[in-house]
Parts: sequence; C-alpha cells; structure tokens
Amino acid sequence: MITNGGITIYHKQLSTQTRLEEYARYYYSDCWHFGGKGSSINKGYAEANDINIRIPYSTNQNADISNFTIGDIIFIGEGPNSIEKQSDLNGEVYNVISITNNNFGNNQHIHIGGK
Repeated sequence: MITNGGITIYHKQLSTQTRLEEYARYYYSDCWHFGGKGSSINKGYAEANDINIRIPYSTNQNADISNFTIGDIIFIGEGPNSIEKQSDLNGEVYNVISITNNNFGNNQHIHIGGK
C-alpha cells in the first residue's frame, strides 16, 4: 500500500480517577490520507472536508482497531504529546465519522473516514 505521511489520533476517554475527559495519543507513521480542505466542481462544498485514511497493519505494528471510536480527533502529521481539547491543535484537524477493519486480502488496513 502506498503511504503519504503520518497521522495522530486522539482517542477520547473518561479518567477513572478525575472523572474528566482526557485524550490518549496514537501516532501512526505510515498512512495514506486523501481529501481534506477544499471543494470540487461537481459537489461544491458538500464533501469539502471529507478525508479518508488507511492505516496499513504491515507498516504500523501498533495499529489496533480498538484505539478508535466515532468522534475521536484526527490530526494530520505528528501532533503534540498531550491536549486538553480539540482547539489546542493547529493544522489539519478532523473528527472520526466511520471506522472499518479491512483485515482480509493483501493490503490489510484500518479505514477511517473523517469530516
């Protein structure tokens, strides 16, 4: 699978000690991402902020489908080690809207849709 960069996922979870939301950080160095900011001639801004991400299992040994849920934060590139809220991130930022585990065939990967 062709890759074009890394992504950072911030997985929202509830702290058992403080009962506050916190983010677990997962960085994947070899990913394929397509889409993002912009518009198309045929659809205008309807799909302007859609992004598709594929995280191949073969080059990301730490890839685990259970690290993702709907609403998690996607940051294109290597993001900071810790954040408290989504507005702490500067750059291309999206939210996870779909997750598919494609664990069959020659190119096994996690497919994430974002907006």
